[in-house]
Amino acid sequence: MALTDFRCIARFRVPFCDIDMLQHVNNASYVVWVETVRCNYFAEVLKESLAGANGIILARLELDYEQPLDYREEVAVGCRISRIGRKSFDFAYEIWSETRQVRAAQGRSAMVAYDYTAKASIVIPERWREIIASYEVVAPTAG
Repeated sequence: MALTDFRCIARFRVPFCDIDMLQHVNNASYVVWVETVRCNYFAEVLKESLAGANGIILARLELDYEQPLDYREEVAVGCRISRIGRKSFDFAYEIWSETRQVRAAQGRSAMVAYDYTAKASIVIPERWREIIASYEVVAPTAG
């Protein structure tokens, strides 16, 4: 996959607070970055409130670290829905150094559509499916 496969992208310069004692970005910062871009997708693409009754809940998160990132490096974090099922879907992520034009990390998360009032999983709303189908550059797989 390439960053061109992503429409939802956050760009920023690595802040000092994300650097650890080994003088590169701490692995936990990558998690914060993908969670942030995923929340952007939920709010800006699906047009859902993070505080609403219906939302999503994280079931699994995987990240593969490929290259270290340094202080003040220009970074792009891409997020897309790569699989959509009945009640769950996957986000795919790529983190790129735009300074060096290399992929620093890639990963995915499994998300479950969730009713916070009933405290139960729900079928993915048809409205979400329609938005996702028209928004994504690469169509999500079914499953």
